Amino acid sequence: MNCNLSERIAQLRKERGLTQEQLGQMVGVSAQAVSKWEKGGAPDVELLPALADCLGVSMDGLFGRSEDAPQDLERHFGLWLQRTPKEERMGYLFRLLATNMLQTFADPSVLNSELGRTVAANCYMTEMPDREPVWLRSQYTNDEGMILGVTAENFPMYLLLPEPPEGYDIHFAPTEDYRKLFAVLAREGCLELLYFLYRKKPIFFTAAALAKQTGLPRETVDALLPALAERHLLREQTLELEDGPAQVYRVHDNQGLVPFLYFARWFMEEQDAWNYGWDIRERPILELTEKEKQLRKEHGHESKR
Repeated sequence: MNCNLSERIAQLRKERGLTQEQLGQMVGVSAQAVSKWEKGGAPDVELLPALADCLGVSMDGLFGRSEDAPQDLERHFGLWLQRTPKEERMGYLFRLLATNMLQTFADPSVLNSELGRTVAANCYMTEMPDREPVWLRSQYTNDEGMILGVTAENFPMYLLLPEPPEGYDIHFAPTEDYRKLFAVLAREGCLELLYFLYRKKPIFFTAAALAKQTGLPRETVDALLPALAERHLLREQTLELEDGPAQVYRVHDNQGLVPFLYFARWFMEEQDAWNYGWDIRERPILELTEKEKQLRKEHGHESKR
């Protein structure tokens, strides 16, 4: 096999964060076969199209020849992802995004090629005497949007927020709704009650059962449950029992609590501990451009919530 092809297979595999075993599974061969290819052995000709698909290139690209941008990239990417073992797809997507975090928006000519190319093993900065460890965060912000993440194996987190055509705040809830939500969350026992419910299967509980199992005072639970249901953090239902109707509660069928608490922590981190931060945005995060103002006017939106 041409040495350039051996090097090309190894290069493309590593760029995509794949082990030899993972690439072998995607193509249908052993890790040993992939190792032989990368050392100069030749894959069977009939495997070359599948190999190119799995490595995200055309046949020309597999052999290192220049190629135009892939046609129908979404379809090719979907096929490629389907060949990744199911249990590894979410981790693979994270690695793919995290290792190209800055390149998503930035002009490659102004970037150090090493930035954003690795995923760290640990998400914490721990060398702080007498301080709790803090996250090593990553951020990229420009006038088109923002990316926030913790690019680490033990806590992979990635948020991509392109700015909507009419600005970010057009999708905020009314300010008074936020005040009501935060007021409920600030009540004594509220987070402890939510943690308990989210650690259980989504089944209904009576107030008495929740008080007994959480150890919270019954009067605290009685006050919290309807308030949480009003804010849609819990689902409320009336059951007709032998001795009369009873209200029961379960977690609402959304997964918002975990990301909400993660980004609340992001917001509260004491130290500016960054894996990297890249902020080239020229206007405040909620300042509207003239185009955004015009779009709001055309669609009859209020200028602010």
